[in-house]
Parts: sequence; C-alpha cells; structure tokens
Amino acid sequence: MLSKMEINKLAMKESMTLLACPICGEEFSFSEPNSFICKNHHGFDIAKPGYLHLLKQVHKTKYDQALFESRKKVIACGFFEKLIERVTEIIAETKKEEIVIYDAGSGEGSHLSQVVKNLQEKGRHVQAIGLDIAKEGVKQAARDYPGIVWTVADLANCPTQKETADVILNILSPSNYEEFKRLLKTDGFLLKVVPEANYLRELREFIYVDEKSSYSNESVTSRLAEKLTVEYVERVTYKAPIANELFADFLEMTPLGWHIDKDKKSELLINPPKELTVDLKIIIANRAHLL
Repeated sequence: MLSKMEINKLAMKESMTLLACPICGEEFSFSEPNSFICKNHHGFDIAKPGYLHLLKQVHKTKYDQALFESRKKVIACGFFEKLIERVTEIIAETKKEEIVIYDAGSGEGSHLSQVVKNLQEKGRHVQAIGLDIAKEGVKQAARDYPGIVWTVADLANCPTQKETADVILNILSPSNYEEFKRLLKTDGFLLKVVPEANYLRELREFIYVDEKSSYSNESVTSRLAEKLTVEYVERVTYKAPIANELFADFLEMTPLGWHIDKDKKSELLINPPKELTVDLKIIIANRAHLL
C-alpha cells in the first residue's frame, strides 16, 4: 500500500508539465528520488509530508497550524457545504471530461479536495494543484488530502505554466489577476468567491456597533471587472448551524475573531449563536476580452 507521500509524489509527476520553476519559469524534469529540477538547474525537493515548496524566498505569515486545524474542523461540520456543492455544479457545467483546476489560496485543502471528489464522482478526470503561501496550511493539506499537488507558492508568481488552467478557484482569498490571466486557457475561467453584505452578520453585529456590522465587496468586484471579463454572478445565502463546542475554532479561523477584545470573546464563548449567516457572491470571469 502506498504511503501518502508516495501518492502525492505520483500526483506531482502526473502534473509535472503544469508546474513551472518559480525562479525562471521553465518546465521541470523529475530526478529520483524526490527532486524537481528545471533545465537551468534550479532544484526543489518534495518535503517529507508530500508537498513542494516553490517560493523564491521564505515568507512568514500569521496563519499558523492552530488556525488551519480549526478551519478544517469547521469546514468538516458542513459550514461551507452548500457553497462547495454549487461550485462543483458550475465547474461540471463545462462538460469537459478532463479538467485542470488551480486553487489560488488553498489553505489547508478542504475546499479543493471536496470539489475534486465531487467532480470525480461525476466521472471527470481532474488534475488539481493547490497553491498557498502559508506553509502550515499546505503541509496539513498534503497530510490530509493525498492525490492532489500541494505547493507553497506566491500568487504573485504562481509556479504553473501559462494557459494551462480550465478553472482557477479563489475562495475568500486574495487575488492576482495578472497571474490569473496568464494561467487561464482561452476557454478557462476564474471562479472567485467573496463575502456579501450579510456574511457572518450575527458575529459582526456583536463585535461592531458601526458601519462595519455589514460588509461591502464593491472595491473587490470593481477591481476584478477592470482586469477580467465578468461572465456571471450568483449569490449564495443560507443559515449554517454551528455547534457550541466548535465556536472557539470558528473564532480561531476567521479574521473577525482575531480582533475581539477579551471580555467580548468570553461572552461569545459562553453564549454563542446557534447559527451564522453564510452570504457569499460567486463571480465567474474569463479573459475573453483579450482574444
């Protein structure tokens, strides 16, 4: 039986032509036992958990192991399930039998792994690469979801070849639209998810007493429309129950939870809301105007 490391290694070798050296952009060749080397002799070894560290230099982030473990617990309870079901449906509507997906800002891997699983159950062959600058998240993804290529990567310099992505997922994560344009196939698309006005409203109303109790994504959507052609927009709204014992994890994973003062946080943990509003916008954009 193959180890998780070996399963991840096979996935990397299968997707090797999609990868690019982050230093010079050239394709890789594989050198046993665990090295990816480009023709300019820049080399990157598979880390023991089964991921590739494809950064020019080390980046420190505020996203630590505790945050990603908490995020996994919350996602596992089904908090984003309806969103991921809809994301899968949209991708499946392309009718392509073979789909290359890049998840830009893949975190600890839960979203991408579920999308891949859903598409495989629909009979699609999926090559998937998760990219995130936070090593702790990528390390956890490689451990928990073998069979996907997990990379520590900078979205401003994605280590993937141009015009290779059928779909770029960008779920509640920063973007780099110039890179996304470079990576998308001519018939590919970006699927970006951003918060809508009522996202986590119960939490915002408790923390804030001013205009911050609602969220505006106007600046994000305007910038996207400047860089890519927006093809379709859809709003996904529902109430998600959250168990009392998971609420501390929820506060650990969301930036809203990082800015609560000690007394308010204690009050929330003693008497947390039974459900939270999930209110998100799905934006589908392509590079059609560049053709």
